[in-house]
Amino acid sequence: MEQPSGHEQNADQIAYWNGPSGQRWADRHSVQERLLGPIAEVLIDRAKPKPGERVIDVGCGSGATTVAFAKTVAPDGFALGLDVSEPMLAQARAFAPKGLPLDFVLADATVYPFEPASFDLLASRFGVMFFADPIASFTNLRRALKPSGRLAFVCWREPKENPWMMAPLMAVYKHVPKMPPVGPEEPGPFAFAPWVGQNP
Repeated sequence: MEQPSGHEQNADQIAYWNGPSGQRWADRHSVQERLLGPIAEVLIDRAKPKPGERVIDVGCGSGATTVAFAKTVAPDGFALGLDVSEPMLAQARAFAPKGLPLDFVLADATVYPFEPASFDLLASRFGVMFFADPIASFTNLRRALKPSGRLAFVCWREPKENPWMMAPLMAVYKHVPKMPPVGPEEPGPFAFAPWVGQNP
């Protein structure tokens, strides 16, 4: 299985999303979209892509958000779905409708050589919290945006505000040892939680 070359600090995430976990996510694509589809609708509403614009979809997974962006910017725009997971990108390529202005790339957004100042919008649904070095990652992504470029992404609030995850975890902890605590800035679903909802 092909794996992207990437920033050395992202090696664990690349291995994770190309192993059994990435394959499980790919196999559960339709279930995940039933759950997360409404969140994609909110993201697209807030991002306000326009016909003719070029969009980068970071951490596009199995491609549903990339397809949605491509439909919105068609026929003259373009959507680039970027992910480190070959299993999920295989799903994306298999299920994307033909004729849409899109492409999928197996790559680490931290180091991918984007054409400078060539995109109007950078978007992500739960993809950017996994960067080991967010500053390096967003710096590279910023280079891809035009001076008027926009950023819109969705991330999770802190775990206590996500009972869908914490209730099952608490039930499991009655039978197995707890996982080691994760630092507030370590990559993972809740990496941006300390800043979500804060006023600038």
